[in-house]
Amino acid sequence: MLCLTKTCFIRKLSKRDYLKLKMLCLFSNNLYNVALYHVRQHYFTERHYLRYEANYHVTKDNENYKLLHAHAAQQTMKIVDR
Repeated sequence: MLCLTKTCFIRKLSKRDYLKLKMLCLFSNNLYNVALYHVRQHYFTERHYLRYEANYHVTKDNENYKLLHAHAAQQTMKIVDR
């Protein structure tokens, strides 16, 4: 299996900006895990895939969703739907 990753180096950030960016990445990662968990649990119980539209209504009350901007949170959840 071939896994590709992309690494971006962002230079000349202040410590404050770096910590903000790190927290946003953490929230995005947590939201991805929550959305994926809901998809997997739904598949194990119902035996069919939970689409983004239904997963959105389940996941939108999560604290990680609320801590991200709406567009970033929705795009993170759409990655699960791929």
